[in-house]
Amino acid sequence: MKILYFSPIYWDDLKQRPQHLAEEFAKLPGVHITFVEPSISILNSIARQNSDYKQRKQTINDSLQIFRPSGSLRLPRSFEGLDIFHMNQWFEKKQLKDLVSSSDIIWLGSPVFNPLIKQNKKKIIFDRMDDYVFLTNNALMKKLLKKWELELLAKADLVISTSNDLHKHSLSLNKQSYLVKNAVDTAILNINVNSLVASDLRRLKHEGYHIFGYVGAIDHWFDVEAVKAITEFDEKFVVCLVGRNNLNYNFEQHSGVRYYNPVPKSEIGAIIDVFDVCLYPFSRNSDRIDTINPVKVYEYLSLNKVTLAVQSEETKLLDQKGVYLYRSLEEIREYLASVDTLQRPFNNQEQLENFIVHNNWEARAKTIMELL
Repeated sequence: MKILYFSPIYWDDLKQRPQHLAEEFAKLPGVHITFVEPSISILNSIARQNSDYKQRKQTINDSLQIFRPSGSLRLPRSFEGLDIFHMNQWFEKKQLKDLVSSSDIIWLGSPVFNPLIKQNKKKIIFDRMDDYVFLTNNALMKKLLKKWELELLAKADLVISTSNDLHKHSLSLNKQSYLVKNAVDTAILNINVNSLVASDLRRLKHEGYHIFGYVGAIDHWFDVEAVKAITEFDEKFVVCLVGRNNLNYNFEQHSGVRYYNPVPKSEIGAIIDVFDVCLYPFSRNSDRIDTINPVKVYEYLSLNKVTLAVQSEETKLLDQKGVYLYRSLEEIREYLASVDTLQRPFNNQEQLENFIVHNNWEARAKTIMELL
């Protein structure tokens, strides 16, 4: 079985659902994966002074290859709403023609790829990982993504959604829709690695500080006020943020915040292990947060960490001891007042291992292959 796997995330980016599933599928007998990265327009490369627009090929093993089409002849995707003759897609389609032709299944991890495979008759799987329209702030892209997503939902042979909210919507438009949530990356369970961030945090703990932590992207959905509420509650409370900061906000203006640039995935477990309380501080200013299945919380749970998380449909459905949900800053403060009494999710190693076995990427990939 040859799967042409279109991913919205680059292979070498922070490892997420696309890379995990592609790796797990490639381990199965008779399955070959070509992992297609998004092309990068030449204008973006010029602006960033790099050569990432060029075609890229890489072999991971006999069952897994990486391919990135050249973006040397295309403009940024947001211009495609004005491209009535579809010239912006022509060169990419040409590069992908043989791969599409030889594939048995086309897997789309984002509707942004829909125009590239629009006319083919292959079996199409749409992995609806996120609410793509919500995640972008680009008004032109919002309009295009909404259009492409509806087209894809209508024609896909199989739709897989990561959250209950997305699944209900998918099912209303495509009866071959199923729910397969995010999972634990077991690689982060190795906490015996060198990490300057973890060392810095251990020093702070030795000095008597209580460490609250978040690892992940910081963008328009991030609740800055929640972070401020924690640091202002007690001078011994420190919030550690590790990840790409896409906000025009200087966290370092707050003495109680320690901000660190993204680290290698191999260090994440060691860093989370130092946290006293893990954070899922997403903003409740939009009901679209209910579409997000919190992969961060799975990571925190896999290391048996107390977690303070915003209440959403997905965090409520976890129904897990040790995950404390809040709806307001006042509720955060109530937890902070009794932070020493908050209980860990699992009472013993057996409970923890049972959670990991049933919620890792191998288990999710097995579920999906049964659907295929």
